[in-house]
Amino acid sequence: MLVRRITRQLISIASRLTAAGLALVPLAADAAPNGTWLSKPQIWFYTSTNTITQTLAGMRAVRYRVVFLDYRNVADPVQQHVAQEARQQGLMPVVWVQSPQYRSMSIPDLVHEARHGDGIQVDDHFFANYTRADFYRLRQLYTKPIFCSIQPFQVALLPPGGCNQLDVQCYTAQTFQQCVKTADRLGAVVSLSTKNTLGYQNSLGTRRFNTFLWPG
Repeated sequence: MLVRRITRQLISIASRLTAAGLALVPLAADAAPNGTWLSKPQIWFYTSTNTITQTLAGMRAVRYRVVFLDYRNVADPVQQHVAQEARQQGLMPVVWVQSPQYRSMSIPDLVHEARHGDGIQVDDHFFANYTRADFYRLRQLYTKPIFCSIQPFQVALLPPGGCNQLDVQCYTAQTFQQCVKTADRLGAVVSLSTKNTLGYQNSLGTRRFNTFLWPG
């Protein structure tokens, strides 16, 4: 009887020590999804098949917060509809103004292109084809958040201020680790390519990441 009682006490103590030890082990933290893109063909497809709501809900279900929208030549009512659906799903709709079509447009024209979004994104094409004065003109005219996206070699083209959020395009496997270091140095989001670098997501630790494009 005494032996059994001592044995039960030892088992109980061991269980408590094991539980305490497990409580001290930090849980692995996942990288945080930040934003993803919808191209013009994707927007056309999801709206024409009446699946845009489900698509946006799917983004939010995996914890994305921002959807970057390619609105080039997309009809005004469709732009408004997609942006509103994004808001209803808890996503921030940001209009992505990219080249080559936008490269010859004035800054007021770019502001007009982003009229149905809650932010604007200027990417590596913008920084390659517009001046720093152009960017500050955009910052002056556009009162909503500006999302900036660069390739790693474009760090010198970044304005000292004016970007509400920056991402670095880590789209090449061979230079991925160095690209992540650049993003860390700038306090930037890491943008992943679904074709080349999305598989490195688990190596990001707690960093925020974008996905180009939405793979759904």
